[in-house]
Amino acid sequence: MQFDIIRPTTDEVGQRRVALNQATLRRLNEAMRGGGDELVSFRCECGRFGCNQLIRLSPSEYAAVRAHPRRFVVVPGHEVVEIESAVERHNRYAVVEAHAAAVVGIAEQTSPRRDRGGQRPAPAAE
Repeated sequence: MQFDIIRPTTDEVGQRRVALNQATLRRLNEAMRGGGDELVSFRCECGRFGCNQLIRLSPSEYAAVRAHPRRFVVVPGHEVVEIESAVERHNRYAVVEAHAAAVVGIAEQTSPRRDRGGQRPAPAAE
């Protein structure tokens, strides 16, 4: 069986499909738990269907990514340049930020971390 992991993301339908996949993986990663500074395995939040790679992050590294609703943690090289830009690169992982309008909307609407007033965090500075 061959996975179609890189489908065109040049149209809005393709971009929305990728964004919904990213949101699902982010929700899955929110359920992961670790203690202290131990590294925890998280799923790559890239939009590539069929990707099941794990990324090891400390809880503080993961929280830093989640502080921005348009950001996702991915395996280096898994960026989807049509919809997002790499904003951080590390040895174990990269952080991407959505820039395509359809993707930004989904990323912000599905952000799992809100302040106590029900508001989403402010968008990341450009």
